Amino acid sequence: MMVLSSLRPDASIVEYLEHRARAESLPGLIARSLLAFAFVVAGLAPIPVYKPVVVSLGLTYFCYAVWGLLDRARSHSQKIRSSYSYLNVLCTFFVWLGVLSGIGFLMSVGFLLLGAPWIL
Repeated sequence: MMVLSSLRPDASIVEYLEHRARAESLPGLIARSLLAFAFVVAGLAPIPVYKPVVVSLGLTYFCYAVWGLLDRARSHSQKIRSSYSYLNVLCTFFVWLGVLSGIGFLMSVGFLLLGAPWIL
């Protein structure tokens, strides 16, 4: 089954995520960010082994949703020329935080699969 997309066939994962975040509705992004924040807070509960997996996955998803919201605000403020540089810094911060938490998610899954829950 083929999925129709407005992206070119060799689009990277970054381009795909940008396209998805920009195509999402504003209430959808707000709901996603609140759900991801609740996921991070719930991951901080006293669960023994899966805590790093839950928290890092929730943080990655939270950064994705917040980046989508900030990108909307950045494109809107670019039209009216107000506080554009602050939004650029915040967008960059959430992109890097999302990348680092994604790496943390992959590492925590790897440690869990290798049988090393003592690491975190």
